[in-house]
Amino acid sequence: MKSFVEKVLALFFVFGFLFLPLTLNGKDWQFELTKIIFSKPIAIIQTHFFPKALQVIDFSSDTIGLNLLLALLFLLAIVIVLLLNFLKIKTNKIIFISRVISCYYIAFILLNYGFDKVDKTQFYLPEPNVLYTSFGNLSKDILYWSTLGTSHFYSISMGIIEVFTAILLLIKRTRIVGLLFSIGIFVNIILINFGFDISVKTFSVFLLLATLFSVYPNLKKLINFLVFQRKEQLMPHKQSIVNNPFLKIWTKSIVVGLLFLQVLFPYLKTQNFNDDLQSRPFLHGAYQVNQFIVKSDTLKTSDFPILKIFIHRNNYIIFQGKNNEMTDYHFEIDTIKKQLLLQDYQKNNSCVNYDYVKKDSIFKLKFNNYYIISKALNWRKLPALQNQTHYTIDQIQ
Repeated sequence: MKSFVEKVLALFFVFGFLFLPLTLNGKDWQFELTKIIFSKPIAIIQTHFFPKALQVIDFSSDTIGLNLLLALLFLLAIVIVLLLNFLKIKTNKIIFISRVISCYYIAFILLNYGFDKVDKTQFYLPEPNVLYTSFGNLSKDILYWSTLGTSHFYSISMGIIEVFTAILLLIKRTRIVGLLFSIGIFVNIILINFGFDISVKTFSVFLLLATLFSVYPNLKKLINFLVFQRKEQLMPHKQSIVNNPFLKIWTKSIVVGLLFLQVLFPYLKTQNFNDDLQSRPFLHGAYQVNQFIVKSDTLKTSDFPILKIFIHRNNYIIFQGKNNEMTDYHFEIDTIKKQLLLQDYQKNNSCVNYDYVKKDSIFKLKFNNYYIISKALNWRKLPALQNQTHYTIDQIQ
């Protein structure tokens, strides 16, 4: 029974590594593969049992579609193992192979997220609209993400820990230590995801389970050593996927090289090694509305329906109303005609003339019936973005 369960789990995790969609350097080949094989059966299940599920099945994080995909992969693993047992085909090595693949997959994920933290592309600098939103009006996930984005030191430190753990997993003699580090990392991530309602819950649980599956053969020895303080010797597994020593070295070198190339290529391509210092798009920033003119009447400051304007780096213009409500539009800019082409969430389009006086940082928007004049705010000088660390409270003024 134990062997049967291990074989099922071994196949399940391999299927998960293959079919759980990851976007790699803008390539969605996993999603396309998963969509071809599983989109129709999942659509049928959703229609009959989960009518409130998202109609578009994209297997994105924490969707019903993603959880159904994992359930189908688990059932598929059970069926295949039962079939192999019925046919009396030897499958003992599949458990070992799956554990090795798991370690490399976990290492890849940690390398990917680790370098994202070092590069500050995961915990990125908060956008101006977030910085000028009151604390209580932010959702917990944005609040958490934005807070971490203000600390370069923390982001780099966590990234280095994850990269170091990944390297431990790639080395056979240090793999068990790497798995223990990984358990700590994933438990922390799961607590954060559930505690702050961040939508990577399913994937982070999957990674923790894969890590526990990989460390399981040494679990008894680890408990004896860590809990009961008994002497134990952890020996590297004598099995090998590739038996020829020369071929083994070359195979591992190629695989590890491809992992690092896959992870590091985007940074080498864009030359972005610190996202905080990356140049922002034209007009990006926060603007305080100084004048609001309706037809020929200039409104009093207290009557302004719009208090601030924000330009997001992902081509969104956001208007902050007098009650601090935010209204956003995606836009394309025509610098020749000096126009912003706005589109709302109902795909309604509109055109707004703009003018920007760089010398005075004056940003003007001309709509059909009103005219807005605003001035850029120095959002990078806000207290949250100041890189100050006080070792003693005596240093705080």
